[in-house]
Parts: sequence; C-alpha cells; structure tokens
Amino acid sequence: MRLIRSLLFLLAFSFSLPSLAGRILPSNALFGELKSNDYPAIAIGDQVYHAAPGLRIYDRNNLMILPVALQAGGYVLYKLDLQGNLAQLWLLAPEEEAAARQAASQ
Repeated sequence: MRLIRSLLFLLAFSFSLPSLAGRILPSNALFGELKSNDYPAIAIGDQVYHAAPGLRIYDRNNLMILPVALQAGGYVLYKLDLQGNLAQLWLLAPEEEAAARQAASQ
C-alpha cells in the first residue's frame, strides 16, 4: 500500500513539474504596449490591428482568455498572420516585460 501511495505521489509530482518551469515565449514575436481593446480592433502602440478569426490570447499564467477579458494597458508580445491581422497575443508579467524590452532593443 505504501508503494502505491509513493508511486501516485511521484506521478502527480511529475505532472506538476512543467508548470514550475515558467512559460516559453516566442523569440520572433513583436513587442508593444496594449493601448485599447475595442474588439475586433486592438490598438498596440500606434497601430490598430484587426483580430484574426482564430486569435489566441494568453494571460500572464499562460491560460487562454477571451477577447472580452482583455484589459487595455500593459505590455504584450504579439504575432501577425499573413494578412497583417493579430493572430496571437501574450500578456507579459513585469519580469517578462523587462526581458522582452531588452530583446526588442537589440
């Protein structure tokens, strides 16, 4: 019985390890400040982008959120599709923002 409990604990612990590693953000994404969200028009910096039909928005916990939950303000990484529409958007935590700002300036 003790062996089964130990194995179950190790199994549960191994599934929680990826969540402790932090998230991996794309290196080829664009960096900007989220100015406003008037869905489907989303303003980032001085540009206003149209949301692509399959827009994926990731919050600071790397969970997908709906466009109506997107709050203006803060910094983001984003990717555009071939037509120039907003395809993916990552809301950045303060430490991620500092790293992305440094990468964007290089």
